[in-house]
Amino acid sequence: MQTIRIDDIEIENFITARYGDDTQSLLNDFVSFVKLSLDDGYPAISKAEAKERVAQAVEELRKGEAVLLSQEEYDKEIKAFMKSL
Repeated sequence: MQTIRIDDIEIENFITARYGDDTQSLLNDFVSFVKLSLDDGYPAISKAEAKERVAQAVEELRKGEAVLLSQEEYDKEIKAFMKSL
């Protein structure tokens, strides 16, 4: 087992307040966080396909064909996304 050193007082205070001496819960939450971070639920795509998708999106913007969200729609979607984490 290795020790992770955190040089951020705000994070240290949060961990202490949230977990205290409950290292098992801290470890469980950390493992869950890492697993979620490694798998966002979307299928993997190749680098070439990613480049193609970006190029297509840029072209849609140039042609004025892109459908963009309003600030209100964006705020609503990002709020729902953050709650899902």
